Amino acid sequence: MRSSARNGRCVLRKRAGFVHSIYWPVTVSGDAVGSTCVHNVEMSRPVVSPQRKAEEALDKRAVRHENPGTRMFGSSLADVFSTPAYDCRVVGSDQKPEFAVTRLRSGPREMEKAPTYPPDQAILICVSLTPAAIGQWQALYNGRSVGVTRAIPFATTFIDLSCRMEMWVRGPFDYLHYYLSRELLERIALDNAVTSSFQLREVFFVEDLVVAQMTKNILSPVKHGEPLDRLALDQTATVLGAHILQTHCGATKFAVPPRRGLEAWQRLRTEEMLRAHLEGNITIKELATACSLSASHFGRCFRLSFSTSVHQRLIQLRIEHAKHLLSRTNKTLVEVALLSGFCDQAAFSRTFSRIEHMTPSRWRRLNSDWTGAPENAVRRAGFR
Repeated sequence: MRSSARNGRCVLRKRAGFVHSIYWPVTVSGDAVGSTCVHNVEMSRPVVSPQRKAEEALDKRAVRHENPGTRMFGSSLADVFSTPAYDCRVVGSDQKPEFAVTRLRSGPREMEKAPTYPPDQAILICVSLTPAAIGQWQALYNGRSVGVTRAIPFATTFIDLSCRMEMWVRGPFDYLHYYLSRELLERIALDNAVTSSFQLREVFFVEDLVVAQMTKNILSPVKHGEPLDRLALDQTATVLGAHILQTHCGATKFAVPPRRGLEAWQRLRTEEMLRAHLEGNITIKELATACSLSASHFGRCFRLSFSTSVHQRLIQLRIEHAKHLLSRTNKTLVEVALLSGFCDQAAFSRTFSRIEHMTPSRWRRLNSDWTGAPENAVRRAGFR
């Protein structure tokens, strides 16, 4: 592995004797205080090379899985599926993560048995981004034979990692995995007045519209090279956790008092913090702490107050700030994009056009207040 620095960001490149082609930026996490550390890297699509020695691969995988602290995300998950090049984004420290997203791809290869993994108090959601062929994935889950039953895109599997499973896999495949710790699910359960004594009802390769839509939302910005900010990851973790509890765990709900939104000071404080972090480098937990609320309770109150999610409100604030710069200054579109929290002009133009139904340049021509905008000069003079 080779490490270098680019624009203050750590760049990791993996080489293990196989061919690469660029496809998705990767994020690796973990720092001393357990916050998410995001590194945007050009990652690669692995194609197994015939020069790779099978003995070395087996030795590495065996050593990896001797560690009882192995978690099913990132490098450990990639090792199970024999895909050394992978993409991963994590919330929490890598020693004790709460939520992780890992994408694994493989070219054609023969069916082989995957290494076993140590039990973990977590749930793994596996989404097949392309239709998996019947017989492409097989497993013995708690002694029960399971596998691909329908070849549909975004087929979703829910697995309790505390249960023993033996697995056989062949390529090609393209999987997106969500790792959710039991601690995260218990906190979401309590914050939503749901009992924390729940048991997952595992299912394999089923159609799940909520998970499919969440996955499409993640892949959409990534396809254009846009990074996933911390707020977006937090939002994904919370929604997926609540969906699992409601749909696949049969958790019992307690009686709760009528819900209320954020108090006035909490609304002001939240918007103030969001405006100060338009780039999205802030978490729901940080916003909730500033409002003296738990993360899940804050999310519910926020939606009642603003009629949208925290991340969608952040996008609205970005567009508001961009409009102010477009109408009051002569800054270039690149400058407006960066000052409004977007990663580049292309991401800004796509989002602006989707919300305003016109390009930023056209909106500026119609609404600009700075001198040099003839349309507004006429408008201010009172002519129609």
